Amino acid sequence: MIKKRVTEVTQGMILGKTIYGDNYEILLKKGVKLTSTYIDILKKRGFLNVFIEDKNTEDIVIEDPISDKIRMMATKDILKVYETTRNSLVNIEAETQEGIIKCIHTKIKKNFLESPAFNQLIKHIHYFLEEVLSHDLLSGLNSIKSVDNYTYEHSVDSAVISLVLAKKLCLSDVKMKQLAIGEFLHDIGKIFVNEKILNKPDILTPEEYDLIKQHTVYGYELLRDNDNIGLISAHIPYQHHERQDGKGYPRGLIGANKVNNNKITYEEHGKLIMVAEIATIADVYDACISDRPFRPGIPPDIVYDLIKKEAGTHFNKELTDAFLSIIPKYPIGSEISIKNGLYKGFTGYVMSVSEENILRPKIKIMHDKKNNPIKPMDIDLRYDNRMEIECVRYY
Repeated sequence: MIKKRVTEVTQGMILGKTIYGDNYEILLKKGVKLTSTYIDILKKRGFLNVFIEDKNTEDIVIEDPISDKIRMMATKDILKVYETTRNSLVNIEAETQEGIIKCIHTKIKKNFLESPAFNQLIKHIHYFLEEVLSHDLLSGLNSIKSVDNYTYEHSVDSAVISLVLAKKLCLSDVKMKQLAIGEFLHDIGKIFVNEKILNKPDILTPEEYDLIKQHTVYGYELLRDNDNIGLISAHIPYQHHERQDGKGYPRGLIGANKVNNNKITYEEHGKLIMVAEIATIADVYDACISDRPFRPGIPPDIVYDLIKKEAGTHFNKELTDAFLSIIPKYPIGSEISIKNGLYKGFTGYVMSVSEENILRPKIKIMHDKKNNPIKPMDIDLRYDNRMEIECVRYY
């Protein structure tokens, strides 16, 4: 099974993974033979990629870290919490940051924390944790995000990344749960920001950018002072746009670039906490590799190098090192191109990755430099140090 651009899908291809609609009803079921009508539906619904099965790639097994059942459960829970909170804003007319924060504490927070939607999300967290924490390595993130539900699906995938990294760092079960809740709701403060600004296709003015940056404060104010989830969960929305060099927002905090798994007391204000630093890496990685209406996802090898380059300035250096040890530069199913040697310009797919040598996957070459099909060739790059590859770019 491989991931393919919808623009490159042709009639007769077999769908490898079920596609769900806006309300998570089945849109197209796994195993269906794609017709021109089905392909048009996918394009109109804004899907840029799908998974395809064929005989030549049946030995490429792409596993999602969570099942469809758990993924849908988590995404629906987040969606309901957003909807419930958004419905509380109907009679809110505050425009300044101070006015909105006052409304959060006087009119919105109590209903939010007592809502069935929020309590269901908390109740379901352990099912999510159980599945994610059975993985030590992320062979790739394999969700197909829809345009309308991007925010919720991004929150789920960010939580997956964060938790696998947290497991690597041996965080406690309590912190794992708080991390998951904080990641699920890390962008909830955006519901207090004008949608026209959030969805503006053009470059934001400095004033508009300042308004968007306030979502971190709103999310924190909404979640804090809740004994059921703790301050860790609230600090993830608050700090996930901070940077190690102090150039982030909302407070310009400076990081220590160290792994710190000590007990967190919050006695000292103005400190970056490690779970929020984890969330920062996860948020940027998933946002970059994900397809958006205005651009296709950035190839994972480019994102991998970007995060590595920004370690120490944007991202916590020691956390980044741990992250790069559990996320493949070339995820399973990625389309790759050979950069040098006899097969320069030939293309294929990543078949598998090894935890022992995560940078040298096993690949299957399937097309020559003119994109003509060839007899598939399997090459294990662990035993070929000369061949270099890169993920195929679509822009």
